[in-house]
Amino acid sequence: MNASQQVELGKLFFEDGIPGFSHLQFFQLMQEEDSPFFLIQSTEEKDVGFWVVDPFTFFPEYNFELSLVTKEALRAEEQSQIAVFSIVTIRGKDMATVNLKAPIIVNFSNRMGKQVILQEDAYSIRQPLFKQLAEDQK
Repeated sequence: MNASQQVELGKLFFEDGIPGFSHLQFFQLMQEEDSPFFLIQSTEEKDVGFWVVDPFTFFPEYNFELSLVTKEALRAEEQSQIAVFSIVTIRGKDMATVNLKAPIIVNFSNRMGKQVILQEDAYSIRQPLFKQLAEDQK
């Protein structure tokens, strides 16, 4: 039994795929037990997966409005359960960045997902995930 268990949170459907992987539509959402990290793994190509986090855990001030187009694409209604994930990129030994500019939006009510590119200029595609680690590097 390994120390880290992955908890399966169900399947996701990306009607338009994910940018760069538009041919893939079916993904599995898993969470590392007792960890803020999730894995969005393709069920069509096993070697395609994305580590993601809930950005609000790390950036409580993170804020944006979902466009009507995005809501319609996800078939989101007022009572839909919407979750937001940001893709994490590991950059070297102690450095991880998170893409706040293009969050992945999931409508858990129907399992539909979509990566959207925000119009807000305030957010970076390479925001350091752990501010403290970034400060220590200076």
